[in-house]
Amino acid sequence: MEFYNPVHIFAGRGALADLGRIASRWALPGSRVLLITRGMDFVESPVRRTLMEALALYDVREEEFPVSNPDVIDIAALLTKVRGRAYDLIVAVGGGSVMDAAKTLAAALHTDISSTDGLRRFIQQGGTRPIPLTPWIGIPTTSGTGSEATPWATVWDREKECKLSFSHPDNFAAAAVIDPMCTLTCPLSLTISSALDAAAHAAESYWARRTSEVTRAFSLLAIRLIREHLEALADHPDDERLREIIGKASLYAGLAFSNTKTTVCHSVSYPITEKFGVPHGAAVALTLGDFMAYNKDAVSGYDDLLEAFRCGSAEEVKDWIFSMLRKGGFATTLRGCGIREEDLSYITAHAFTKGRADNNPVPVTEEAVMNVLKRLY
Repeated sequence: MEFYNPVHIFAGRGALADLGRIASRWALPGSRVLLITRGMDFVESPVRRTLMEALALYDVREEEFPVSNPDVIDIAALLTKVRGRAYDLIVAVGGGSVMDAAKTLAAALHTDISSTDGLRRFIQQGGTRPIPLTPWIGIPTTSGTGSEATPWATVWDREKECKLSFSHPDNFAAAAVIDPMCTLTCPLSLTISSALDAAAHAAESYWARRTSEVTRAFSLLAIRLIREHLEALADHPDDERLREIIGKASLYAGLAFSNTKTTVCHSVSYPITEKFGVPHGAAVALTLGDFMAYNKDAVSGYDDLLEAFRCGSAEEVKDWIFSMLRKGGFATTLRGCGIREEDLSYITAHAFTKGRADNNPVPVTEEAVMNVLKRLY
């Protein structure tokens, strides 16, 4: 058994206010900090005020990155914008997209990359090249990506119609700060879709080829918390205690799949998001129940997984997931997502991301993917 995760975790109410002390472990007061946020409504939020007070002793440059599912073009533009100064620390405050950008910059800032093609090549080669890394701190404002606990970044490449993954093994965050205050303004739809993404992270980690006793423990804990509390949070989105619980569940799922990666559900979701604009968490959740049934005979401890979901079968898991999708205002059919039947072939052809589809415990064929898509149509 093997498990590794070096992220220093600070979780609980009030953790954000302690950011200055936390940051001082990696950057002395007065040093340069690159702060990346989603911008927009965040600019006037209590979270930003607390954040800036906590970083008052630092030379902070703030950059807004209001991009969902960032393309390699978007991150190349941000890299060009911030280059020219040395930063001792990067602080990323936002959802997975902000953290994906921060992770990529943490490595690319020390390069001479000057074009989108250069960044594309860098990302494709990142896992094998020695890179001087800028330490970064992840502060999630959604509870679902687990990005603050994983070493890889998702970067879309729409020109090439694919998803890139920057996965340098040393690009874990220096620290993760999990404070329910940061997620209080998260809209209901995003709250639900991101929590279902975390449930998928946990379930896929549970059955991934590299699963272990440790990752399975984190997976089951995450699923139990989400199953027990997400419906209540959907009904009471201002409940800080529930926000804290779901935030920790997302973190536990992140710790699990930080060592295993995800599997076929994520792989199939990528073209559904990239081509058809379905939010990532919803796109993943759509196929989770069907692929859970597909993997049944190859999953050790399958009954424990069902028990964590409080369900007696994969079909019941699917029913619960769909009930939560409807609470978030999401369609539960591909047709309802605006996808045409003739588009299913495109999704199938682009559903085999290396390191994800081939990480599934049961070999995945185009026929299997098409069958799931047809059931969901």
